[in-house]
Amino acid sequence: MKYFLAVFIMALLAFNINSQALYEQHSKDLSVSKLFQDTTNKKAGFRKKIAAIFLGVGGGISIPGSGFKDNSDVTFGILGRLEFSSTGIFPFVIGGEVTYFSYNGSDLFKTTNVLANFKTKIFSYGLNIEYSLTKIFHSSFTMPFVTVDVKNNSITREYDDDTTFADLPRTASKISAGAGIGLTIFIFDFH
Repeated sequence: MKYFLAVFIMALLAFNINSQALYEQHSKDLSVSKLFQDTTNKKAGFRKKIAAIFLGVGGGISIPGSGFKDNSDVTFGILGRLEFSSTGIFPFVIGGEVTYFSYNGSDLFKTTNVLANFKTKIFSYGLNIEYSLTKIFHSSFTMPFVTVDVKNNSITREYDDDTTFADLPRTASKISAGAGIGLTIFIFDFH
């Protein structure tokens, strides 16, 4: 059995060496460039335009800032995004976004104001524009970008019925603008 296996391996090696030599000889006889030559009819000025629509859903952590951190805690929210890009507008990607976050009131704020319940819910929708930095950072796996957005925020606050706050109405609507950076890894965006 050992001898049979050794003979078989040697025959395989000899076949591989012979087939390689035949291929090299055949390549010299035929022009390889003619075998793979593009024979399609080309029209002057023709360029392919590619466009795509991207639909994404996700979630993330929102950390309250400014005065909002005095009455609310960090929370997790959900978002949906619809984006469009094409070779005509790239490196820009334009889109729309919808987000929903529900913030619980901070314990210190509830204790200070003698509240049993305090919650802030924010539903936002708006437009965003991303600018891809692929011309600056060349990578096959990641695509860094900067982004700006403008959103309308519908704010609803839930707290005890017998309580009123002059600076925290139960419902409000505000426009916000934001800017940030992000990174696309395959099909995942991190903002």
